[in-house]
Amino acid sequence: MFSKNRHNARVTQAHEQAGSTKATLPVCIAMVVVFTTTILSLPMAQLWFEPELILRDMTQLSGKPTQILGTDDAWIGEVPIFSLNRRLLEMIKDLDHRIDNESLLALHLRPIIQTLLTRWAATGNENVYIGRRGWLYYALDIEHLAGPGFLDAGRLARRLNSGDNLTKPPQPDPRPALIQFNEVLADRGISLVILPTPVKPSIHPEHLTRPLTQTPLQNVSFARFVKDLQSAGIKVFDPAPLLAELRNSGEQTYLATDTHWHPDAVVAVATALAAFLTSEISLPEDDVLLTERQGPRVTNQGDTAALLNLTDDLVPHTSETVTLRQILTPALDPWRPDQSADVLLLGDSFSNIYSLPSLGWGESAGLAEQLSASLGRPIDRITQNDNGAFASRERLARSLTGGQDRLAGKRVIIFQFTTRELTHGDWRLIDFDRPLSGVTAAVLTPSPNQRMLVSGVVQQKTVPPRPETVPYRDHIVAIHLSQISSGDQGLDANQALIYLSSMENNVWTDAASLAVGQTVTLTIRPWREVAQALDGVTRSELAEGDVMYAEPWWGELVEP
Repeated sequence: MFSKNRHNARVTQAHEQAGSTKATLPVCIAMVVVFTTTILSLPMAQLWFEPELILRDMTQLSGKPTQILGTDDAWIGEVPIFSLNRRLLEMIKDLDHRIDNESLLALHLRPIIQTLLTRWAATGNENVYIGRRGWLYYALDIEHLAGPGFLDAGRLARRLNSGDNLTKPPQPDPRPALIQFNEVLADRGISLVILPTPVKPSIHPEHLTRPLTQTPLQNVSFARFVKDLQSAGIKVFDPAPLLAELRNSGEQTYLATDTHWHPDAVVAVATALAAFLTSEISLPEDDVLLTERQGPRVTNQGDTAALLNLTDDLVPHTSETVTLRQILTPALDPWRPDQSADVLLLGDSFSNIYSLPSLGWGESAGLAEQLSASLGRPIDRITQNDNGAFASRERLARSLTGGQDRLAGKRVIIFQFTTRELTHGDWRLIDFDRPLSGVTAAVLTPSPNQRMLVSGVVQQKTVPPRPETVPYRDHIVAIHLSQISSGDQGLDANQALIYLSSMENNVWTDAASLAVGQTVTLTIRPWREVAQALDGVTRSELAEGDVMYAEPWWGELVEP
């Protein structure tokens, strides 16, 4: 009773004080002026120093509906209102992202504030948690482990209804996609092996909290997930116990300032995976000649450190050095995948981390290379840094639909993905037997060593991620270019699928701001000429039309 009366007295006092608050007219005017000045100072400074950042997008937003949609229809009644609304929302979102990443505040003030918070308060940001001894953790990795089960009915329902006017909802349950994939492969006599790669806090939680257990941490649904796959006849190789054992013996199995595993852990997992394949799957004898080389030492800033967006003086303090075990040919050339091999690795950035030079951690020392050496046989590889739930499966399906059968002669497919994809990935079903409607007959197909200067209209494009919001520094967008012309040169088709670099070292390129309906001039050459170096870079693919199954070009924008 006393507590209740005391609470009522405080409420009465608060109402009396709030109700009797008075301010003189000069004070009110001064507060309004200070508030208005504060709100307007940043956009006005932006318009004064860099007006093109905002005015360029505002000009597009104020255009005619037919200009916004990129269509030749002259009457507003002929323009689909939903398409117009979607395009306007895309342009508004793009403008918001551009201001958030390219404004004066983002470029100059944010790194200083983040550096002070990191140095003096050990505070990360929305993407990174700071642990002890300089260890950094990706926020989504921690959410995956600490959050509800990814097979929880309520969570599945929420994710399934999470789409909006700009994005389709994901397929949240990984089991139907993996069971379907297994059935597709089984029809061709191919075995599927799932390789769920644990996230860093699963193996190294000790820099975030007190020691919890000697066993690896997993999402509460993980055991059920593995059991359901095995019941469906899918082989699962879980490397988490091996990695936890290495950690318990004093080995560092993950990089301190990066989301990915240590090169020694890659070697250990590849060795154990090779033994698993040998015992579970009948593979013919093979004796490919490879050379192992200890070294070189590589120093790089980790991807989670880059997500902090610190000032340059702290970059050396967020870098680390590792020693690679490279796999080379007898002629000491870098290891290369072999499309005729009977083992195919599908993977994400955990497969690419020591294979793709653009990631900054060297080459010829990744999972495919180490597995090839451990098995003593060639390996084929399809990998992409992001979207591990569907990207490599989708690229495999595109190769089949486009006439390049990457499953020919295969005995086993290893599907590697990061366990965070179980919680946050899109496990869409992939159509591996999709017939083409014939539209690709009008698509420009590249020939070896071909170079062209072309102009055309952007009919469809993909959206790059915001810089410093994903743990990858580079990105490639795809565009559907239509109404193609090439000077006086006659062309046998007027459409093309073209890849463009949209983000390099966490900075958007001009290709990132391309708009549907915009006329562009490009130099293009066959994608296959650059695929060896760029095929693993994070890439967003077109989602509509048969042109997305066409053989792509690599393009570079030409200034008008």
